[in-house]
Amino acid sequence: MEHFCHIFKNLLDWPGGLEIELHDHKRRHVGLGSSIGSMVAACIGINEVLGRPFNGRELRRIVGYHSCEESPRNNGYLMPAFETGIGAMAGVNGGWVLGTDDLEMVYRVPLPDTKCIVFIPDVPSLEDEFLGKETAAESEVELLLRRARYLDSMQSGVKSQLVLYDMLPAMIKGDLKGIGNAMFDLTFLGSKRAECEQHGVNGAPIYSYISTFREIGAEVAGMSSVGPTIFALTQCDETYERILKYLRTQGIPESRIIETAVDNVGGRIIENGVERIFQHDGWLQG
Repeated sequence: MEHFCHIFKNLLDWPGGLEIELHDHKRRHVGLGSSIGSMVAACIGINEVLGRPFNGRELRRIVGYHSCEESPRNNGYLMPAFETGIGAMAGVNGGWVLGTDDLEMVYRVPLPDTKCIVFIPDVPSLEDEFLGKETAAESEVELLLRRARYLDSMQSGVKSQLVLYDMLPAMIKGDLKGIGNAMFDLTFLGSKRAECEQHGVNGAPIYSYISTFREIGAEVAGMSSVGPTIFALTQCDETYERILKYLRTQGIPESRIIETAVDNVGGRIIENGVERIFQHDGWLQG
């Protein structure tokens, strides 16, 4: 957070100071989106306090291009993170977002009446996390920033076809199942494949859960961020209950299961005790 405070101060040549209160959930980078969520929240808050000097596009690019992780060496240094900008787009705008690699938001749709189940599976990569070792940033540099980008460069053609011919039309039609079909195919390609593979056995544990959720009936299933957290989206109450039943029969602790719903609103500001939604405000345009 201190990093983004300095960025805003330097960009605006502002001499003042900022105080940010952040509560750490103590998990070690498991794909819950807390890192990018905290960055987005801090940037939105700072932008509001300073009178909205940046619009939505500018704010998104500030977050994306300055996203970082603490060094695994515990030396107080920061290093670039594997941030695509999707976290910033979804955090500000809510819903399901399609974006480019240079942080442009191509299309966004709400997913009304869509429930979400999120859970943290027991995979080999969690062993260090439970021992309290901070390996996230090191893993991102050694694997994702190299192998992920290599796979993306090799498979960019088929990924582009899936997005243009399958994902985007499904979003326009409001076809959640179609979105999930494209998402499932993309899971086995490029950077997402590299992210899944890092959790052991060439990604087999991750792919097993995703495939099972799809067979149970979830319209959309995938791994969140760099994982290993897995999510399922559905608009069917029966499917929702079947997924929960399956996880419990697998012995997944309740503490690892999160029941929620898709947020179609996005960023909010609470000022003087009053919550304000600014999704349709003019500052988001541009």
